[in-house]
Amino acid sequence: MSDPWRNFSLAWLDGPPINWTGLARRAPAAIVVYCTLLFVLRLFLSRFMEIDEAQFVGEVQLAWNYGNSHPPLYNWLVRLALELTQWNWVFSVALVRLSLLGLYHWLCFDTARRLAGDRAGILALAASAFLPQIVWMSIQTTAHTILVIAAAIGIVHSLALLRSGRSSSAFVWFGIWASVGALAKYNFFIFLVSFLLAAAMTPGIRRQLFQRSMGISIAIFAAAFAPVAIASLSAPLEASAGRMAKLNSTIDYLESFDLPHFGVDGLLSLAISTMLWAGPAFVIFFIGRTRDHPRPAPDGDAEVRILLLRTILIGLAGFAALVFVGDYHSVAERYMAPILAPTAILLALWLPQGLGARNVLAISAAFYTLAPIAVAVIALFGTARFNFPFDAVAQSIHAQNPVPARIVSNRQDDAANIAALLRWPPERGEAGDIVLVWQENDEPPETGGLPADAKPVGPITRVTAPIRNYRGKLRTFNFQRFSSALPLPDPNSGG
Repeated sequence: MSDPWRNFSLAWLDGPPINWTGLARRAPAAIVVYCTLLFVLRLFLSRFMEIDEAQFVGEVQLAWNYGNSHPPLYNWLVRLALELTQWNWVFSVALVRLSLLGLYHWLCFDTARRLAGDRAGILALAASAFLPQIVWMSIQTTAHTILVIAAAIGIVHSLALLRSGRSSSAFVWFGIWASVGALAKYNFFIFLVSFLLAAAMTPGIRRQLFQRSMGISIAIFAAAFAPVAIASLSAPLEASAGRMAKLNSTIDYLESFDLPHFGVDGLLSLAISTMLWAGPAFVIFFIGRTRDHPRPAPDGDAEVRILLLRTILIGLAGFAALVFVGDYHSVAERYMAPILAPTAILLALWLPQGLGARNVLAISAAFYTLAPIAVAVIALFGTARFNFPFDAVAQSIHAQNPVPARIVSNRQDDAANIAALLRWPPERGEAGDIVLVWQENDEPPETGGLPADAKPVGPITRVTAPIRNYRGKLRTFNFQRFSSALPLPDPNSGG
């Protein structure tokens, strides 16, 4: 007796050959449609900012370095978007992030296609569906991370241009992408150094890359990064390297491996983050090839494949050495972003799919579809922080006293959302008055930053309102206003 499900499975797997060329022609449009739908979904889910989006409130004045040890490029992009949208915060931060996500997908697709043809380009897009930092985190949060990922892929894209004979434009783009990465996040240098070392170890690429025309790239990079480097060297060390302290955070389940003076637990954390970042994609691609006998040979140029593999391995080895010698304890997945950025391209070249391609494409399409649905379900029916009733708090603060004041909270996204709704500092400047805001179960914010002569000018006020989604669970905030003898700014002065 025949098995209908088995017959269906065999018909699916053994159907007509996949039209890779047709899929490749449609891929750029599909990327635009996908990112546009994500953008519309984001605007529908909430008119408030989640924590990574809120970090830019008060951090968009023109500067060479910003808080949290960040270079300036992402903040500049947010400021540009704000100016274009008349300071619509949610629209602006979502537009920047999702545009960069679309740029990553296009660069990934076009790089693999240039290196190994249409099949590689489509498989690189499919592999990205199995990278949690791309298919899940980048559609709901992250900021600088997606920019540094795009910059790393941009470097590889420049190599693809160089290998195709477009040497002049390749070196220009190499300099531009190196500048973008350096101005995005300082850990980009781990990738850039690893890439250059891997290129130096690969004879054909070494001869092609390290030539006189590389001076164009160096000149572009030097002109773009010099002001930031000077500003960073002039600032205290913690201003540019402060985020390294986050590597010192301990992980409970790894504390038993914490040996004195050496970061053994940090190495384990790095290995776990690496597997979570790239492991699912590798497993799915490896399984996809099990139906092929013989299996398809790796695609594209062997030297490029080796270069990409060496880049990742050198980056991992260097980071591992830093963690071990520095006795660091934890490595978050996002810290692996520049090192593992070429993963999708590497898988498309090293593990091309034959009979298993249909399954890989179907699963990737499901991941691309289910991830936004899951984000929407959490936002609409859960207790997502970006749906807390910030508007009710802002209205109450304004009703009590409409004079602009600086919003201070022990949760940065609380203060940022309220300030942005009120159009008060820290959105665009400073103010003499301060309003402390805290949630019901939290302690009031520290008052050490208040002027010595600051006095409360209003009672502690409680605001209880439902979360702005279908769940409607009540959330309570408290606030209290303080003022000092310092002159207050004129609310009509535009400051």
